[in-house]
Amino acid sequence: MEKMRDNVYSRLRKAILKGKFQPGDRLVERKLAEKLNVSRTPIREAIRMLELEGLVSHIPRVGSVVSSIDAVEVHEIYRIRAVLEGLAARMAAERIKPEQLQQLTVTLQKIEQAIIDNKIDKLEELHLDFNRLIYESAESTRLYNMITSMVDFINRFTMVGYTRPGRIAQAHKEHRLIVEAIKLRDGELAERVAREHIENSRYAYFKSIGEQET
Repeated sequence: MEKMRDNVYSRLRKAILKGKFQPGDRLVERKLAEKLNVSRTPIREAIRMLELEGLVSHIPRVGSVVSSIDAVEVHEIYRIRAVLEGLAARMAAERIKPEQLQQLTVTLQKIEQAIIDNKIDKLEELHLDFNRLIYESAESTRLYNMITSMVDFINRFTMVGYTRPGRIAQAHKEHRLIVEAIKLRDGELAERVAREHIENSRYAYFKSIGEQET
């Protein structure tokens, strides 16, 4: 039962973060149980887990609905992300192994090809791979766990920002700068350009949704 609950939780969480459920949408246990072909018990337990995570809210006389994320929360997530990813880039520059650097370089080339081919779904996957390689190269389990716990949230905002004209090309240039700094083993530079990359991502996100930064 626990395995089923975790599977339902994972599927619902991914659907929310991918935008398949929009803020304010009701999560009706009966309908979800029918759709996922499970009993209502794992659905109920998964929804409770999502409530604890802040992705779902319980509204009296309405039921469970997908929570909205306001601009202040998004701003906070970007600020935390800038610090963590900047540190990861610095540590990667100091600790990366030759084979990891080769993988990072190859992934960067694949990102460029995906941009040329306009394969957005592939680009999303490669972007995650690129970041994961940097996190792993930092060789800090604690830092890795802190960042990866935010990955789904981070990617949700990143892909929105990518809809802003020119942002994909700009982000790729920033990725190249990060890789060059890591190749130089310049931790200070790697941290600076990584943090600038996140700041630019934040700007692109808010511009894409038509709001000013907070």
